[in-house]
Amino acid sequence: MSKVEYVGPRVEISYYGITYRYAKEDKYVYLSSALDLLQNIDNDYEKKPFYSHECINKPLKENDLHTLLKRYEESVEECITEECRKYKLKRLHEVEHILQIPHLTEIDREVWIKNIEIMQKYRVQRAINKMYYMHTIQDIVQVIKHKNIKQIYVPFNKNLFHVINTTKGALITGKPSLDAKVTEEYNKDNRMVLKLTIGY
Repeated sequence: MSKVEYVGPRVEISYYGITYRYAKEDKYVYLSSALDLLQNIDNDYEKKPFYSHECINKPLKENDLHTLLKRYEESVEECITEECRKYKLKRLHEVEHILQIPHLTEIDREVWIKNIEIMQKYRVQRAINKMYYMHTIQDIVQVIKHKNIKQIYVPFNKNLFHVINTTKGALITGKPSLDAKVTEEYNKDNRMVLKLTIGY
């Protein structure tokens, strides 16, 4: 079973060094909000066209993540293990590619490969975090389709903005593709909320 833990923003690696891209946050940050949304829309209430709830930013509990995702995908751990294996293989191909670049000096090649080795654990953990996040998003999409949900309202904050927009993208690119859009509006308490509208 793979573990999730925060590591940090995306890194770009070259023979010049290692650069952190702070605009590309670790998906671990959004995982708790995604799980909260999943639990809130998948409940025992009768089907209804829209869902509105207050999501609470609570710390992510590792056991809750695995237990919850297994409810939707029995083989989620096997999927993550396989995706992780493919990711590591991709990193090996990256090194092979660097060895083939003709204009690099031997020192440049050595430095670049060493930088990749230094950041290997960091990058693999980021990839694992993203894998769990994307599985959670796919589970949200499946619940939306199964319950025929047409609208979801959530509080406006950075994490939910990311989760709702990722969900929108997954609905649009999924099979079958659904029309989806995200808008910002004020609720009856004059608080800004995000509305995900799904067209069937």
